[in-house]
Amino acid sequence: MPDHRDAERFARLHAEGRPFCVSATLPADLLTPVAAFLKLRAAHRGAAFLLESVEGGAQRGRYSIIGVAPDLVWRATGPAAETARDGGAFAAEAGGPLDSLRRLVAESRIALDPELPPMAAGLFGYLGYDMVRAMERLAPARPSPVDEPDAILVRPQIVVVFDSLKDEIAIVRTVRPLSAGPGAEAFEAARDSIEATMAHLDAPLA
Repeated sequence: MPDHRDAERFARLHAEGRPFCVSATLPADLLTPVAAFLKLRAAHRGAAFLLESVEGGAQRGRYSIIGVAPDLVWRATGPAAETARDGGAFAAEAGGPLDSLRRLVAESRIALDPELPPMAAGLFGYLGYDMVRAMERLAPARPSPVDEPDAILVRPQIVVVFDSLKDEIAIVRTVRPLSAGPGAEAFEAARDSIEATMAHLDAPLA
C-alpha cells in the first residue's frame, strides 16, 4: 500500500492544486488481464477498457492496461464536441473539436512518478480518420455502417497496468484537487479506493 512518503508528497501537490497519483503494486503471477478486467468491469459502472500492447502485429507486448471509473468522457462527431463529467449528461463544448481537445489535454496533464508505467494516468481512446476533417477540407464523408463518434476519449480514475517484464501489477488512483476535498481526506479516499480495487481483483470471478 502507499506509504507515508506518498501522503507527504500528496499534501504538497494537493495544496498547489495539482493532480496526483496514489499507487500500489501486486505480483501478477496468479491473475490474467482478461480476468482482472471482467472483475473490475462488474464492480464499476460507466466506460471501461482493456488495452493490450502488441509488437510486430503478432507478439504480445510488455503492458496490458485496464481503465475504469472515468470522471470524464469526451466525444466528437463532425464539427461538434461534447463532454460528460462525473457520470452526468453530455454537454456541448465551445468551439470546434480541436479547440475542445486542446483544452482537455491541457486540463488532464499530470506529472507521473518515474517508477510508474507511462500509461498509468491520462486520456485513453481513439481519434478516428474523419477527425482530419477538422484540419483539412475534404470531400464529404461516406455514410458509415457503424453509428459511432469520430473520436472518444475517457479519463479513468483507476488504472491497472500489468507489466509482463516485471511480472507485477500497478494499481493507480488519480486524484484531481478541484473535486477531491481536503488533502488528507482525499489521500485516505484514494487509499480506500486502491484497497477496494485489490479486493475486487482478489474476489472470485462471477
